[in-house]
Amino acid sequence: MSARDPFYVGWLPMPRPLAGFLAVVAGAVLGASAVLAVALVTAQGDWRDASFQWGEGYRTLTGVLRVEPYPVLYLPPDAEHPRGRAVPLSGEGKRGVRDRAAALDGRAVDAGGFILRAGDREMLQVGGEVDLRPATDAAALAGFAGPDAGAVGPRTLRGEIVDSKCYLGAMRPGQGKTHKLCANLCLVGGIPPMFVVYRSDGPPELLLLADTAGGPVTGALLDDTAHYVELSGIVERRADLLVFKVDPASLRPL
Repeated sequence: MSARDPFYVGWLPMPRPLAGFLAVVAGAVLGASAVLAVALVTAQGDWRDASFQWGEGYRTLTGVLRVEPYPVLYLPPDAEHPRGRAVPLSGEGKRGVRDRAAALDGRAVDAGGFILRAGDREMLQVGGEVDLRPATDAAALAGFAGPDAGAVGPRTLRGEIVDSKCYLGAMRPGQGKTHKLCANLCLVGGIPPMFVVYRSDGPPELLLLADTAGGPVTGALLDDTAHYVELSGIVERRADLLVFKVDPASLRPL
């Protein structure tokens, strides 16, 4: 080092050559950071079209309520849904509606709230003026008493355990390991768990999870939410909803 080389001393003004050099370095670092940030954002996966359907406004649906394994409102068949339609229910926030639904199990009810939708699967966040109540016009169901469970058969499937509310649009993303804590809080609060089977040739298949007796299975699966796992059990069809009755002991991490 010669006597003319610039040298930084903390209590003295910075020499101009060093200030210029640091400005170039800082600019390069900031520019590289911006490029990296854009690259990371554009490289993220598509979080689908799942969302709250606020634009549709407050909705009131009339159907038959079944509480097991988790509260689901079943609507009678129509031209678009020849098997009938199943709409899982959630409360506001990270809460289910099991406590409010228990007294209405098997009955014709009105359920009011806001729709969440991903693909062709919908959920109703129940609340507001109507909330859950006995149907004011049960005759509108034209004698519909709810779907019978149709056996699909034993299956061993690979997929991800999710909380249905976030996956169907309450959060983006509502899946993957970054969402594990949120998913568990929702499931503990009573949101129905679903099993998402990803397919390379089409949209994912969503199955409502239950235990082998057809009851809730949440507590046995909390350690494995947001992971890719294998589960074995019996699949049943109820309207347009598949219910996967699993033995938690069959779970195998992948």
